[in-house]
Parts: sequence; structure tokens; C-alpha cells
Amino acid sequence: MKHIFLALRFPLLALPLVLVLSACASSSPYESEPNYKLGYSDGCWTGTSMVPGDKSTITRDDVAYGSDEAYRAGWKKGYGACKVRQNGGSVAMPDSTGRGTGPNGY
Repeated sequence: MKHIFLALRFPLLALPLVLVLSACASSSPYESEPNYKLGYSDGCWTGTSMVPGDKSTITRDDVAYGSDEAYRAGWKKGYGACKVRQNGGSVAMPDSTGRGTGPNGY
């Protein structure tokens, strides 16, 4: 019985790790399509330049976003990858509020 438990322990411990890593490596089936790339570019541009409350600062082809799955997937991925975080954070970096206030300025 002890040998069976030992044999099952490794796969049970490895399963969560495999699931987490596979989620990180997920890719879109549309990545090679031109409209995905265009959507990603528009989404990233919006993520870095959008002014909250000002819809005119959103860069998006609304017709393509509504009808083209590749464009929509690219836009969402690009926006998520490039959006500026709220409350003092920056692009793809965690919030840095309160940093630099230590005794030596670090």
C-alpha cells in the first residue's frame, strides 16, 4: 500500500504545476492572422494612451471588434499586455506607490 501512495504522490503534486504553466503558455489560434496583429496593435496603443472617461482616446475599429474574432482577440490581448495600471503603476510593472521613501531613498 505504501508503494502505491508513493507512486501516486508525484503525479498529484505535479498536476497543479502543469496546469499553471500551460495557462501561461496559452496562445491564440488567431496569432498569425493580420487582423489579430492589427487588433493587438490597436489594443496596446489604447492601453498606453487611453484617458479614463474620454472615449475618443480608445483606438479600436468597432466594426471589426464586433464582427471579427481575430481582431477582437488581438485587441483584448494587446490592451491587457500594455495597459497602464491605475494608482501610480506603470506599463507591465506593479504599483510603485510608496517606493523610494526609505532611509536612503530606495
